[in-house]
Amino acid sequence: LHPMQAAFIKHDGFQCGYCTPGQIMSGIACIKEGHADTKSSIREYMSGNICRCGAYPNIVDAIEEVKKTVAQV
Repeated sequence: LHPMQAAFIKHDGFQCGYCTPGQIMSGIACIKEGHADTKSSIREYMSGNICRCGAYPNIVDAIEEVKKTVAQV
């Protein structure tokens, strides 16, 4: 698994799975483009991705973990 996929599993970053592929790809881009410095900057960057289940806090936690643990995604 990619580190972002593993973090989504660990932090329950998905429920129904409908938005998961887009959330994971955007989470990786968020880190690569330098927008993952704070929870609020992650939320702002990810605001275009809609999660009908409302797993947003868990998604942010997953992105933060990957940002802290992986130098290059």
